[in-house]
Amino acid sequence: MNRKMNRIIKRIMVVVTLLLLPLTAACSQNESAQKQMPALDPPPFSIESAMLDGSYVAQASANQEMLTVYLLDYNGYVAPMTLNITRSNSSNRELAEQALSWMTVDPKRADQLPEGFRGLIPAGTKVNTVVEDVKSGTITIDFAAPFPGMIAANERKLLEALVWTMTELPGVNEVNITVAGEKLKMLPLSKLPVYEVLTRSIGINVELVKGVEPARSMPVTLYFTAQSAQGEGYLVPVTRLVERTSNRAHTTLEQLIQGPSQKGMLHASLPSDITIEKLSQLADTVEVSLRDDALLPNVDMSSNMLEALVLTMTEATGAPLVRVVMNGNESFTDTDAKTYDQPVTRPVYINQLMQ
Repeated sequence: MNRKMNRIIKRIMVVVTLLLLPLTAACSQNESAQKQMPALDPPPFSIESAMLDGSYVAQASANQEMLTVYLLDYNGYVAPMTLNITRSNSSNRELAEQALSWMTVDPKRADQLPEGFRGLIPAGTKVNTVVEDVKSGTITIDFAAPFPGMIAANERKLLEALVWTMTELPGVNEVNITVAGEKLKMLPLSKLPVYEVLTRSIGINVELVKGVEPARSMPVTLYFTAQSAQGEGYLVPVTRLVERTSNRAHTTLEQLIQGPSQKGMLHASLPSDITIEKLSQLADTVEVSLRDDALLPNVDMSSNMLEALVLTMTEATGAPLVRVVMNGNESFTDTDAKTYDQPVTRPVYINQLMQ
C-alpha cells in the first residue's frame, strides 16, 4: 500500500514539476499529423451554462476601474474574479499592490467576495516591494522572509494565482518572486522548483489525462463553468496535460468539447455532441467553424459558451481575434445581444463581481 501511495505521489510531483518548466515550444501549429486524443467521460451538457449569460461587463462606471485577481474557490480551484475598484489612473505597480491586497486573507474583505472565495496569501504576510520593468514586461514581487507559510498543496496554487493575476495587467508577461531580495528557487514544503522567470506556461489547476505520460504530454488550457455557493456561474481555467500532438489548437478544442474531468465540480462549456467542421488560423485571427444539430434556428447562442470558446482559443494560439461560424452561419447574436458577424477579441475582464 505504501509503495503504491509513493508511486502516486511521485507521479503528481512529476506533473507539477513539468508545468513549472517553459513549455512554449511543446508543438507547432501545423494542421497535419493530427492524433486521436484519449477519451474522457464528458459530463452531460446542461442548461446551467445559461446562468452565466450576462456575467461579462465591458466597461466600468466613470469613477471605477476593473482589477482581475485569482482567488481560491470553494471547490479548491484557482479562479479569476474581476473587481470594481476606485478609479485612480493607477500604474501597473499600484494595481499589482492592490491585487496582492485582495489576494491576502483579510476578514474585513471577506464579505466583499462571493461566499466560498478567499485569497491564497496568508493573513499578516508582508510584501516588501513590487517593481515593474516596463521594457521586459516583468513584475517582481519581493516578500518579507520567510516565504508565506501554508499547507504544501496550496503553495503551487499560490504561485499560479500570483502569475495569472500579474499577467492580467497590461503589458505584463513575466513574474519574478523573491524573498528578502533573494530569488525563490524552491517552494518550502512541496519542494517544487521555482524558475527565475514565471509565465502562464506554468499552467493553472493542472490535471493529467489518464494514461498520458507526463514526459510525453503537452498542456492545453480550457475554460469550464462552475457555480458559487449562491448558484452564480463563473468560468474556471484548467490546464490539462494531454498526449502531445502537432496541432495544439485542434487538440485544445477537442478537449474543450470533451468537458471537465471532475464531474459535479465543473461543467461543460460546449455541448458534448458538437462537432468541429473547420479550424484554421490566418495571421492574427483563428476561425472556428462548429456544427450543433440540436441548436434551434433563430435562437441566440449562449454568451457563456462563446466567451469560454474565445478564451480557450486565444489562450491556445496567442491570436487576439476569433471568428466563430455556427452551422454555416457567419452572422449571429448571443444571449447578451453581442453580434458575431466579425472576428471578436478576447474578453478583457472575466467573472466580474457585482459589488
